[in-house]
Amino acid sequence: MRLTEKERVFIKEIFLETFQDGKIYLFGSRTDDAEKGGDIDLFVQSDSNNPLEKKIQFLSRLKQKIGDQKIDLIIARDSNRLIEQEALTKGIEL
Repeated sequence: MRLTEKERVFIKEIFLETFQDGKIYLFGSRTDDAEKGGDIDLFVQSDSNNPLEKKIQFLSRLKQKIGDQKIDLIIARDSNRLIEQEALTKGIEL
């Protein structure tokens, strides 16, 4: 996994503060130590209300902590979406 310990802690901490419940996964190229570069792909499963508002809050707060990096945040809504299936099968729960 190509995240620093500090980045992992910030992601989990801000996720819990923002969504209050659920799970967050890292998926995509950052899960492979052999790869280079790439954005931070995150997948969220949560029953929290106002998912779009929470997404904006989460991304804003995370960028304040870790700097202006490319971060994609996918929120679960349809388990038939390929991106959700990939995140759950190949992702790493944080």
